[in-house]
Order: sequence, then structure tokens, then C-alpha cells
Amino acid sequence: MERCPCCNARLRGLTVCQRCGSDLGKALVAEQGAQLWLRKALYYWQHEQAAQSLDALQHSLLLKQSKLAMLLRDQLIEQQCARILELLAQRQVLAAKTRLYTLRNLIPQHETLQQLQGFTDYLLARE
Repeated sequence: MERCPCCNARLRGLTVCQRCGSDLGKALVAEQGAQLWLRKALYYWQHEQAAQSLDALQHSLLLKQSKLAMLLRDQLIEQQCARILELLAQRQVLAAKTRLYTLRNLIPQHETLQQLQGFTDYLLARE
């Protein structure tokens, strides 16, 4: 964190803002935790471990919604939607539903995920 979120003063590596006196120690710890979880998410993504990557990314996003984390989230959702469609084409509806459930926990209001949810529910009802 380079600037105080309260008054926008430069922090210069301090945990207490010199201008407004805000103690930013816990915010800095949360930011560092978010970076740690994001590095784990990137590692798992690089090693094609989607479930672990999604889990680590979810922890990172709970602490801080950085631009890189949001980009990785969008990329993972796109990849996983393609995988879900492959599973549905192979008539593996329950496997697709499980994968979709994990994604919906990450971003419940995503329009494409909601549509896939409705489609998988429809397919399950027909079985």
C-alpha cells in the first residue's frame, strides 16, 4: 500500500499515516495475505490444478480485489465454462454441476454461470 486509504497521503513504508494518524497495520497484513493467496492461485493455475487455483483465488479476493486477481478470476471462469460445456457434451451432468458449484461460490452473480446453472438443472431434471 503506497497511499493512505483515508486521506491519500504517501505512506513511505509506514504503518501509521503521518497526516491523519490512521493505523494501517492490519490493512497492510491483509494486503500481504491477498498477495500470498494470489501467488498460490497463479501457481496452481500454471500447474493446471483448477480447483486449488479457484480456492486460493477466492481467499485472495476476500482480502483484496486487485486487478490481477480479477483478471485471473475472469480467465479461470472462461476456462472452466469451456470445461463444463465439454462435460455436458459428454453427458457428465453431475460432474459439470459440481464444477459449476465451485465457480458460483467465487462469483455468484456472473451471468454466464447463472445460465449454465439453469441449463444443468434442466438436464438433471430430464434424467
